[in-house]
Amino acid sequence: MSAKTTSKKAKRKKSRTGPPPVDAASTISMATQNLTNMVVVFAVSGTVLLGLLAARHF
Repeated sequence: MSAKTTSKKAKRKKSRTGPPPVDAASTISMATQNLTNMVVVFAVSGTVLLGLLAARHF
């Protein structure tokens, strides 16, 4: 009879896939930048839509 051997797999460390911790100043800066971008996109799209409406009206 042959002896059964069990192979032990080496445990691998789980890599942290989450984002690294960020400080409050960085978060506020990112939020401000996102808000600014949203306002700019809103203003540009509103201007384009008003321009199209005016062109269609005249």
